[in-house]
Amino acid sequence: MTKRGMDTFHLIVLPIVLLCCVVGICGETEVHGTCTKDDGVDCGSTSSSLEVSPIITKLDGVEVGHVQDVILGGKTHQMTTLSMKPQVLEIKHFLTDEECDHVVRLAKKDGMFDSVTNTPTKSGSVKVMDMNQDTALSLREFILTIENSFDIYLDEDDMLKMYSELGMDRNGDTEISREELHGQDPKSVIDWLTDYVDKRPYKKSRMSRQAWLYPSKIHDKILDEIQERVVSLVGLPRILIDKNDEFQVVQYGPKGHYHAHWDSGSWAEKYPCCHHVKSGARCKSCRFMTVLLYLNEVEGGGATAFPIANNETFNENSFRMSGKINLHRHCEDANLVVPAEKGKAIIWYNHHLDPTTGWVGEMDSFTLHGGCGVTSGHKWIANKWILVSDKRDKDLDPNFKPNRA
Repeated sequence: MTKRGMDTFHLIVLPIVLLCCVVGICGETEVHGTCTKDDGVDCGSTSSSLEVSPIITKLDGVEVGHVQDVILGGKTHQMTTLSMKPQVLEIKHFLTDEECDHVVRLAKKDGMFDSVTNTPTKSGSVKVMDMNQDTALSLREFILTIENSFDIYLDEDDMLKMYSELGMDRNGDTEISREELHGQDPKSVIDWLTDYVDKRPYKKSRMSRQAWLYPSKIHDKILDEIQERVVSLVGLPRILIDKNDEFQVVQYGPKGHYHAHWDSGSWAEKYPCCHHVKSGARCKSCRFMTVLLYLNEVEGGGATAFPIANNETFNENSFRMSGKINLHRHCEDANLVVPAEKGKAIIWYNHHLDPTTGWVGEMDSFTLHGGCGVTSGHKWIANKWILVSDKRDKDLDPNFKPNRA
């Protein structure tokens, strides 16, 4: 070939090589649009002068009811799309029965403790939820006030009992006026709530026990294999999973539940991500993705509910006023109810993607979900959260050690 021909060849081939690297074709197997050669963080060798900002991606659910094959650990699984708003994907038999039982044994060995919820305090501030601004609290408005301030979920019969025992509703109209409220000693209300919920723990937003398992600490072969399966499934930079490798194992007993909530916080909350600060600091959860694993067959109840899945719109105040946040009472009213089945995994994304940065975007409010009440037996699950913040460099820095649960 002539020198001119060689020069022309280089001019054509070099841009093609660079283009291939940018779009993810590195001469290695491609998984979900990222190169397995470097776990999705870079594309090409470290000696390349071309720098490509790492991005995160989502699995494509296509449409509700779509079924696709995914190969995990040499085994083919079927992944079914249950919802597109939010995108919820289901993989049955993600874990074997033996793996499920093993994880439960590890959690029991580690030691279970009560899941934490807020409790009434003398110093805690109370935001009165007078939604219609009529200077009086209806039963529903007072219920909402207690929910927001104390994380206690009462029904109307509970409220009427409190009114009667504390002499709050002096005229018997079931509404608490400003005068009636100001005439009540706040300590008497807090003491009543504390005693009432101590005897009825199912009135809390969450009634369960939990343990945390860390593959990097306990070096358990089966847990390591499950971790690898998750890495293969999500197709995200491996460092995001390895730096935050914990599994939360949760046990729900009779009446155990977790009312509707979000797994992650909104960027509008001006607090740092909890995995970026020391324990005890005010912070928000930054969980890009949830992988929920069912570890046993539940005798009765225990489904996972997404109350507003596929709604056209969502108004948080209206939803709270409806009472449907209480999944102990309103599980079947949810738009999407996923039964608990041993070995099954369901996954969803708590945040949108930012198309400008290719990184995590604002929280998806339609991921509101919770655990329906267990009506018989016990329920065991494991949560695996993929933690991603708006600080891409910090998340991908191998020298940055995140705060653990």
